[in-house]
Amino acid sequence: MEEEKEKPQTESFNKKKTIGLVFLVILISIIVFVIIFNFNDFNETIDEIANLNQAYIGWGVLCIIIYLAIWPLSLCLISKVNKTNSKFIDSYLIGGSEHFFNAITPFSSGGQPIQIYLYHQGGINVAQSTSMIMSNFIAFLISTNIFAVASLFYYGRFSYNFTSATRWMIILGFVMNLFTLVFIILMATCKFIANFFTKCLKVLSKIKFIGKYIEKGIPTFEKYCENVQAASKQIISHKKAFIGAIILRGISLLFYYAVPFFILKALDVEIGIKEIPFIILASSFAITTMVWVPTPGGMGGIEFAFTTIFATFTNVTNSKALTGMVCWRFLTYYLLMILSFIMYIIYKIIIRRRKKINDQCLTDRG
Repeated sequence: MEEEKEKPQTESFNKKKTIGLVFLVILISIIVFVIIFNFNDFNETIDEIANLNQAYIGWGVLCIIIYLAIWPLSLCLISKVNKTNSKFIDSYLIGGSEHFFNAITPFSSGGQPIQIYLYHQGGINVAQSTSMIMSNFIAFLISTNIFAVASLFYYGRFSYNFTSATRWMIILGFVMNLFTLVFIILMATCKFIANFFTKCLKVLSKIKFIGKYIEKGIPTFEKYCENVQAASKQIISHKKAFIGAIILRGISLLFYYAVPFFILKALDVEIGIKEIPFIILASSFAITTMVWVPTPGGMGGIEFAFTTIFATFTNVTNSKALTGMVCWRFLTYYLLMILSFIMYIIYKIIIRRRKKINDQCLTDRG
């Protein structure tokens, strides 16, 4: 009975926390855009937005929709390889929900934990779901690092507007992106890392006021790490499927990174189709550069990076660069967040309906 009473409280707390984070995102967005417009002509930007070519903006929206449609397929593939009882629709909706929670949490770190929780709601044990999410995240990091490394071929052009005072951002972003990839791979496959964390817990357990809380949980943690690593190694050992997941992530990112091309076309910037590869790598470079920014969605830093990248085009004025950044932010952050939230709501509705049907079946049998 106690367990049943606690569930609504936990659910209520999660809802309150989510609403709080959404309001935080709105507040930070307002602050960031107020600061940006303080250094630029607001009326000129509004005029640029009013004169945007709507057809090209539509192509940008289509890119986001295709990106979101392809994005969850890597998780569906990994789920199939892991031989879970999860249905395709579950993995697809869980994969799509990631963007919403990444968008409202610092360092875009909330997507993976919530996916584990959502899988658990669907009846998948925590170790299995963790291994799937980690493997999928590794596939994503490999894809982003490939794009990031490729973008360095244009380093001179991308870094032109970065000064000696801001060039450290580039180094920090690329180092953090690579470090995250290496760390997650070690967490998923290396027993040494699991043993290291276990030893840290054992050291902490010797402190009286901490030990009474964590000592009993150490064996469970060891078993959990063992199960996660075993499942992760099994997934990664299916090389064709894992490479397929990397390719699917890469294809989805192509559409995401291509959005600025259509925004520039909407701004009536003279740019040909042959510039799409450059735009894709420019997007990758800008996002990688600001991966270290701790705000939700890298807010504050990513605007600076994209305005700087847009300004590398000789026929792009400051007002057009700012307008391009605002449009890009709206499509790739706010629109994506809304669409992802819709996928999350659909998943919750499906789970609740299943629960009602299962409860009804149990009642009928009783």
